[in-house]
Order: sequence, then C-alpha cells, then structure tokens
Amino acid sequence: MPQVTVEEPFSSGVPARTPERATLDKRRYIEPSAVAAEWEAIWTRCWLFAGLESDLPDVGDYFVYNVGVESIVILRDEESRIRAFYNVCQHRGNRIFTNERGAVQQVACPYHGWRYALDGQLVIVPDEERFCPAVDKEERSLKPVNLATWAGTVWINMDPGAIPLEEYLGPIIDNLAPYHFENMQLAKHQTVALDANWKTVRDNFLEQYHVDFIHPQHASLVDCCNSENTLWPYGHSATMVEGYVTNSRYRVPEKTPDHLVVLLDGIGLAPEDFHGRVGEIRETVQKRKREVGKRLGFDYSQLSDAQVTDVWQYDIFPNMFMTIQAEEVWIYGPRPHPTDPDKCFFDKWTLQIPLEVGSDPEQGLSLNPRLMVSRHDERPEHDSFTAADVIDGKHSLTITIDQDIYYLSDMQAGMHSRGFDHALLNEDEVRVQHFHDWLQSFLAEDIV
Repeated sequence: MPQVTVEEPFSSGVPARTPERATLDKRRYIEPSAVAAEWEAIWTRCWLFAGLESDLPDVGDYFVYNVGVESIVILRDEESRIRAFYNVCQHRGNRIFTNERGAVQQVACPYHGWRYALDGQLVIVPDEERFCPAVDKEERSLKPVNLATWAGTVWINMDPGAIPLEEYLGPIIDNLAPYHFENMQLAKHQTVALDANWKTVRDNFLEQYHVDFIHPQHASLVDCCNSENTLWPYGHSATMVEGYVTNSRYRVPEKTPDHLVVLLDGIGLAPEDFHGRVGEIRETVQKRKREVGKRLGFDYSQLSDAQVTDVWQYDIFPNMFMTIQAEEVWIYGPRPHPTDPDKCFFDKWTLQIPLEVGSDPEQGLSLNPRLMVSRHDERPEHDSFTAADVIDGKHSLTITIDQDIYYLSDMQAGMHSRGFDHALLNEDEVRVQHFHDWLQSFLAEDIV
C-alpha cells in the first residue's frame, strides 16, 4: 500500500502548501552561492534547536551553540533565567567562550579583560579612564539573541522580529506534550563531520523510499512502506511508522522475528507464544507495556496506544529531527559548514527515561532494551568524530544512522557529475518536496 499524506494548516492562518512534486536542481546542493543565501534567509531567521535545559542546572552554567559563522552562548543568569547572547566581546570582537560548556560567575573576555554580568550588562572595563569618549556600558553590553524553551529543549532565533516559538511549531507542541521529554535524561551526545551538504543529509531522513534497500533490519520490526505523513506550514512535517510489526510487503512470518524477540523478552512476553500469531504482537505489547509500566513506576496514561508502540518522526524546519518512542527520543540533524557546501556537521542527542523507572533487573523487565542511563550518572561526554570513524566501526550512531552515513558522501559526490542535473521525486518522497518548497519560500521571502 502507498503512504498516506495529510496536510494541516495552522490555526494562525498560515496555510499548508501542497507540494508540487517538482524536480530539485542539483545546484542547490553544491554551489557556494547557496551557502550565503541560505545563511541570510534560513539560519538567521528560523528557530534553531540549540541544546538542553538540563545542561544549565545552576546560575552561571553555560553552553555554546555554533552554527555557520556564528557562535552563541546560552547561560543561566543571576535570576535563574536562561539567556542567549552572541559570543563576542563588544570591545574588539574577540570570542569570549572557547569551551563547549562550563560555569562562570561573570562573563570575562580573555583578551583584554572586559567583564559582563550574567544578564549581559557590561560591568568592568580595565583602564576605563583611558577611553575617550567614555565607554557607554549600556551600548557595549552583550548583544542578545531570541531564546525560548520547550519541554526541556532550548531554541534560539537571530531574527529580532521572529514570531514566538509556540507559533512557529503550532500543533507540534501539543502533539508531543504526552511524552514529557523534560523528564528524560541525556544518554548520548554525538557529532559527526560529514562530506555532504546539510540538505543532502536532510533529504535522507525525510523519506523511507530507501529503507528496503539500505536498512534491511527494519523489515522485521516496523512497516515503513505504510507510514502516515503529515505536512505543516513553515516546512515542518511528521511521519508515523507502526512498530512491533513486520514489513507488509512480505508475508507475515510464522515465528517471531529475532529483532522483536529481545523487545518481547524485556517486557516479560514469551516470543514463542506468538508462533503463528505475529500479527497480534503490536496490540499485545500496547497492553503489556501499560501493565509493566505501572509496576516499574512509568506512566503511559497520557499516551495513545500508537504512541506506546510506534515510531514517530517529527521534522522541524530547517534542520531538526525527532525520532520518538515512548521511552526514548533522538534529537538530531545537520548544521551547515560555514563556507563549504560539500560539508556539514551532524548532531545527535539521545534522551531516555532513566533506568530507575524503565527497568527492574530483579524482575527481568525492561520497557526498552536500549535504556542505558541512570539518574545518578554524570552528563555523558560529547563525542565528536568523522564519517570515516563510523564506516570503520570506531563510532556508531546506531546501525540505522550508520548505514545512512555510509551513503551520504557518495550522494553528495554524485551531485557534481556532468551526468546528473536534477532529482526526481515520487509521492512517497512528499516530505522532501515539502521541505524544499518551504526552503524556496524563505529564500524568496514569501512565507505568509
């Protein structure tokens, strides 16, 4: 069966846009001029996921978010408010914060010692009397950046006239509220440098047309070919893939597939009980997880049956993905290289419910076999590596994403060939077209 696509306008009056399913010119992926155009039209105007509130537990805690040519510091001020500023001293333009994260009592430029309070106000200028005219400390305070938080996530927007994050995300906020990401804990934080344009990476995760060919393991635990897509304004979209099922393109197996065995074992279901009844696993798991969750202290009551078992991917324009299960969420996506259209950086945060509410070794129960983080764990290190490290098996972002990374550099290289002019999309690649339609709208400043 084909995928199903639904278009939903925002209540604010911003319409959804029906994709034209046009071709995509290869020049948007390889020309240096696209880097500058997208920087001004996209990256400096859209809301961007920058990090997690959990990295700012105390006054003075900070982390740095780098995107394109900009560096932005996010910190918790003296009144415990989270703020964002351009990471640049107002004296001579030196970058102030060079570490990825940390804690400070004041913001101090290491070059000439100018100091700022945690609210950005300039407070100390060494040898202040030698400036003529006198330094206007209000004018020379740190330059602020729009900041908003949602469900434990932190977002920035460099556009002074930006619409509120709530308006930008629309119904996505209510749709995802039952998962309570704010109660999850960071289990992994990874960044990989890729030899691919950020849109090449983005396109890969916006369709399942490739799944049967490079992700064969999916056939025994999800049904990608029958996914349900939703399109929203501003280029956002989502897809729902049924879990605890097998690929409907093939005959339902008699025995429980190996990939489902470990999932059933974790919640105390005997895989052999489903011999000849594999099609009943999904519904049985929905009920069983609610029962086991109560015993372990994890509450599924706000989640629909589909949210208990299925995999949901939300795609937030321009560059963020959320692959969501009830017990785990991946937040991931590409950041553009400052100058090179053939490169980008791919970040992935893995958030999970803590082991304390998701498993009980004495009972032999686990709501999700991937759970790995305890409430007592320190924040995991931020691992940075290259695509070659992934291909060589030195690092992994999960087998599925590793498989994607293996092909991305070849996809980007092919864009430069004289033998290729433009991409041709089918109806199951509707989210790719939706993304590019809105990309063009931002570039043309036609976003109403």
